[in-house]
Amino acid sequence: MDKKVPSRKKDKMKGGKTPKQGPEIKTAQARNKRDPVEIIDQTNTGRDPALVPIRHSRMMVSPFTFYRGAAAIMANDLAMEQNSGITVQCCGDCHILNFGAFATPERNIIVDFNDFDETHPAPFEWDLKRLAGSLVIAANSVGMSARAGEDAVFELTRSYQREMAKHAKERLLDIWFSRTDFQSLLDSTTRREDRERSKKGLNKELVRSSPDVLHQKLTEKKDGSWRFKEILPLLYHVPDIEMKNVRKAFDLYLQSLSADRQSLLRHFEIADIARKVVGTGSVGTYCGVLLLVSGADDLLILQVKESRQSVFEPYLGASEFENHGQRVVIGQRIMQSASDMFLGWTSGHQGRQFYLRQLRDVKMSPNPAMWTKSTLLDIAKFAGKVLAKAHAKSGEAAAIAQYLGVGEKFAKSMSSYALSYAEQTSSDYRLFVEACRSKRLPTEASSVG
Repeated sequence: MDKKVPSRKKDKMKGGKTPKQGPEIKTAQARNKRDPVEIIDQTNTGRDPALVPIRHSRMMVSPFTFYRGAAAIMANDLAMEQNSGITVQCCGDCHILNFGAFATPERNIIVDFNDFDETHPAPFEWDLKRLAGSLVIAANSVGMSARAGEDAVFELTRSYQREMAKHAKERLLDIWFSRTDFQSLLDSTTRREDRERSKKGLNKELVRSSPDVLHQKLTEKKDGSWRFKEILPLLYHVPDIEMKNVRKAFDLYLQSLSADRQSLLRHFEIADIARKVVGTGSVGTYCGVLLLVSGADDLLILQVKESRQSVFEPYLGASEFENHGQRVVIGQRIMQSASDMFLGWTSGHQGRQFYLRQLRDVKMSPNPAMWTKSTLLDIAKFAGKVLAKAHAKSGEAAAIAQYLGVGEKFAKSMSSYALSYAEQTSSDYRLFVEACRSKRLPTEASSVG
């Protein structure tokens, strides 16, 4: 039978009992009893107060941008609902813009999920529900009908269901070794216009992510030394950073890498570090960029992101890893087909924890503004396929496949859930906007009407 998530920590990767038939997905009755504004405000604890207004302003743009920054609200809601009891490594913030293409260390272009700041072992459907909700809300944001979003979630879930049934019959090693390449995404795309747009988008991103273009945009040479440009308010130097602390943290980061990666990076010296404001949910956390130089103007830029407690942890128990950067890195390596070759973790001043990766290594995400209904359905199907493989790597494919069954019951239930949660998000968004306009939550002055 379905059960509620216990407050105590669950055994890592331990699946629960599997019912013979698919589940009834129930909407949480207690949603309207919690204060979404208070939850958002609580997540600001420990963030840079000067950047919190930027976070709120980005979330104010639309219900979809609000949803992207409100993973903590949905975690609270998911914990109130019935769940399968089948635990896998979850993304934790599985919305559609965290799905896309990027380059592997071998320079192949694959399609996968690419943001794991909230990753944590959890019931498999928590990722599926968040992804489903994002499809409906994203479709609404570009003027599509509720029916279009409902159909997309149905196709997402049926795709996930079919792929999981396939993975249930495969060897676990084969699942781990498989990759979903960019060409397979193009092959599955219905409209020729969408295929051509994706090809052009990839070519554009290959140029934008090239070292020459990236370095020209972000760096400059002054008095014979390389440093980051000042691009206020999104890229700037923090004057009180002590380089000895940076070097100590970098040495700890090197220890998290394999010996061959350590050997490579020891040829580089730290030239500069700067603060870089990124994303929506991450705004206000201590994120930055690290400039490394080797030989004659051989530059490498690493992104440094602060890692905090996953939004799932208050409901599922603390991470088994003492360093949240390690939690992110290990979770990413479990779920992704291939990860950044420089992915590692460290800790820094005042106990803050971080993970590092290469900055902008050919990363592409869907663009809802360009969607037709056909595009939406194609993306939904493919995202379901990719998520199923990521979850199957946790070794619970057979249990999940049995739980889902072969019929349409689960997909129909998920569609109803996503529509309901989109309505809930719209209500939460209105409360959030009211709180920003009343100055209960700070925003950038120019964004408040």
